[in-house]
Amino acid sequence: MNSTAPTRNPFDLPELILHLSQFVTDGDAISCALVSQTWTDHFVSVIWYKVDFNTRPRFADLSPAIILKHGHHIRVIKNAKTLPHINALAHPSINKLTNLHIETATSSLQNIRAHEIIFRNNHSLGKLDICAASVPTNKQDSLAHYVSAPALSPSPLHGSSKLTNLKLDNLIMTHDTLVAVLRICPSLSKLQLFSTDIIGDPTTTSALPYQHTGIKAFGSPLNRVFPTYSNGFSLLSHFPNLTTLCAWNYDRNFMVPAIRIKKELAQYCPGVTRFHLADSTGALVTDFLTTIANKDVDEFVFRSRHTSLELINTVLLHQKTMRTVMPYCPEECLDQDKNEVAPVSNYLQESSQLLQLIPRGCPELETLDIYFHEMDMDDVEAEEWACKNLMTLRMRIKGLDTAEKILKVIALWRKGCWRRWQKKAGTPVVTSEKEDETDMSIEARVARHLLKFDRLWTVWLGYQTWTPI
Repeated sequence: MNSTAPTRNPFDLPELILHLSQFVTDGDAISCALVSQTWTDHFVSVIWYKVDFNTRPRFADLSPAIILKHGHHIRVIKNAKTLPHINALAHPSINKLTNLHIETATSSLQNIRAHEIIFRNNHSLGKLDICAASVPTNKQDSLAHYVSAPALSPSPLHGSSKLTNLKLDNLIMTHDTLVAVLRICPSLSKLQLFSTDIIGDPTTTSALPYQHTGIKAFGSPLNRVFPTYSNGFSLLSHFPNLTTLCAWNYDRNFMVPAIRIKKELAQYCPGVTRFHLADSTGALVTDFLTTIANKDVDEFVFRSRHTSLELINTVLLHQKTMRTVMPYCPEECLDQDKNEVAPVSNYLQESSQLLQLIPRGCPELETLDIYFHEMDMDDVEAEEWACKNLMTLRMRIKGLDTAEKILKVIALWRKGCWRRWQKKAGTPVVTSEKEDETDMSIEARVARHLLKFDRLWTVWLGYQTWTPI
């Protein structure tokens, strides 16, 4: 007698559940974890993966027993700023962090415990942000503001450090400590010293300073990179393979000759082609792009409020090599994946035609990010964009002011991409999938514009980030 095998529910497949668990929100993960014990095993790691004290302040009130049970799932910690936050993270079960943002200088006790947390996780950390919210009058007298190199050094049992991204904000370190950190972290590729003072000369028996060949991006205030005093050592001398320099200057009393900056860049970091620049007036931008930078600039990040004809003209000096143009935007400034339409600022709306000069004049442009500006499609369509290799586009369009309209654009764009792929594959396009060339709605006009760029993959029009599939 033949018996029919029972149909298996696809959601019973652990591989499928594990894959789906990577794409759910925290709220959905909690609901899924309540379905069954099997689902709990998969989704509990999602619930505990990231702890942001700004959005989950009650984590600091959890009992040690709960943290003992689930702490090993935690990989990301954000905004650990107070002693209660630090105390909650002090549990030894939290020992596999990959991303940590922690404040160390509020008190001596917090400094000690915070560095213990860093030390316990230094074998797994890939990104580390150490900061001090407040700065005393004389920072050099505050031991809590000093960076500890030993805290970053993994035990020999764990091998070398995996740290690739290090940010130190409002702290202080000796030059020897900086060199020690560079030696300890061979995988480091990005170093940011936000208002962090480097004091003293490095102790060395060599005529050349220690050089970290892996660091590609370095950020620091201009007066730290090019101090008025000369001690014989330039911070840039540690980074011979640097490609990205992030520099800012909000001290109106600090001036450094452009010729000095140009000389030190040429001497120590000849490969820098990407500049992230900010100051109070915008003068720093024009100085770098007209006088200091070489002729191969391919990435430019600027303050949106400094947008002007002069700035755009300086960008166009490098139009043959420019690949990325975008405004400086901290992570907390704009959440491009937020489930609501971002508000539009009235700032710089008169610059619509000026901003068109960038995509029209930079044929190698791959990333154009002007999220701060709402463009008029009449201006966009007035002349062809030269950047046919565009891959990432973030902008706002007048008339696309609701999620429904933006979603319609994305649907039309995706249909157009599908038609293009069918054509390349030699597959006939069915009538229902053909473009309605008579549709002159704002949604159709924007979609047609997007379809002019075969390599375009990432699009943001004010509501979440989209891809062709």
